[in-house]
Amino acid sequence: MPSPKLHLNEHLSWHLAEQLRKLGFDVTSTIELGMLEDDDETQLAFAVSQQRAIVSINHQHFAPLHRQYIAEGKEHWGIILSTEEPTPVLRRRLLRLLNTLSADDLKNQMRWLNEFK
Repeated sequence: MPSPKLHLNEHLSWHLAEQLRKLGFDVTSTIELGMLEDDDETQLAFAVSQQRAIVSINHQHFAPLHRQYIAEGKEHWGIILSTEEPTPVLRRRLLRLLNTLSADDLKNQMRWLNEFK
């Protein structure tokens, strides 16, 4: 089963995306794509259009977006939420997630990165 493709929201370092790509994972970031002016709805729509799970520490916006998508019968490729952590901690947890779950496992799911300590 293929690994999830990820899109890192602007609160996460673009260096993290670069590090994960060097390990063979398909990861984009808001910063690298010049999407800093785009709101969270646009960010999620971009991730959906690319079949990517979005990763963010902004749970106050993305949790309601998840509920809205489900209520409207719209699909997404995963919303992964985290507490604010140092980049090495986020990298370790994302690697555990990427090596544990498939893209299908994350479809329409909201998961906490803290599950992958």
